[in-house]
Amino acid sequence: MKEKIDQLFENEAQLPKISSVVSKVMEMVGKPDVVIADLAKEISKDPGLTAAVIKLSNSAYFRPAKPVKTVQESLMTLGIKTVKDIILLNETKGILKKELKGYQVDGESNWMHSLIVAELAKRIAVQKKLKVDKDVVFTAGLLHNIGKVILADFFPTVLMQFRAELQTYEGPYTDLEAKYFGYTHQEAGAKLLAKWNFPEELIEVARYYTEPEKATQFPELVSIIHIANCIVLLGGMGIDIGGLKIPLSSKALQNVGVTEGDLQMYYTLLPEMVKHIEELISV
Repeated sequence: MKEKIDQLFENEAQLPKISSVVSKVMEMVGKPDVVIADLAKEISKDPGLTAAVIKLSNSAYFRPAKPVKTVQESLMTLGIKTVKDIILLNETKGILKKELKGYQVDGESNWMHSLIVAELAKRIAVQKKLKVDKDVVFTAGLLHNIGKVILADFFPTVLMQFRAELQTYEGPYTDLEAKYFGYTHQEAGAKLLAKWNFPEELIEVARYYTEPEKATQFPELVSIIHIANCIVLLGGMGIDIGGLKIPLSSKALQNVGVTEGDLQMYYTLLPEMVKHIEELISV
């Protein structure tokens, strides 16, 4: 099975992909001297992306003071990093809403899970006054489990054995992913983001969000996403074939300074966040 997945990564035409315009925009946003007019010009090369940016910029989620009519107005009103989030959200929607039948998660549930993790992670970073870029936190939360999209297509041939062994297996289900596929979904996700030339911090989140104690470069960011993911799963959103087998890491809580009281507060915020996110995806 591993050989088949290796072949998939070697044949990039079969991998989920992002457009050349989005890749260029991600590269431009990462530069401190990026010019808004240049960025607007690049985004406007893609009519569909342009329409999506304007539409989402006017959503109740972002609540602009006045209607946004152009990409440049969006960049000036909401800020470059927020528009980057909008672009990435629009670009990955089709990928993250894919049916993950092997994981026993429908596309809508996985998409909502990713969005809520991103939103909660951003709120944790703000509430704990952490020195991480809030847009990076949102992006990391959005993409944390993207590797499942890769492995889901390989599940049908091993699903019965996988499910049977999972019933009595007491370790993390990612060990079974490695056994049956030669990859965990974290490894697959990190490999995909590397193929997309995404920043190292996003790759490390994808690789270690279930094992934050192994993160070496960006432990704080990885820990934020780990905590958010665990809380959202506990809230019943995006639970897959592994159920609740990802334990909440005490190291992650220590890295971020999250207390038991914080955890309870974050959990109570979930219904309000779901409503907030629905304002974003209803446009």
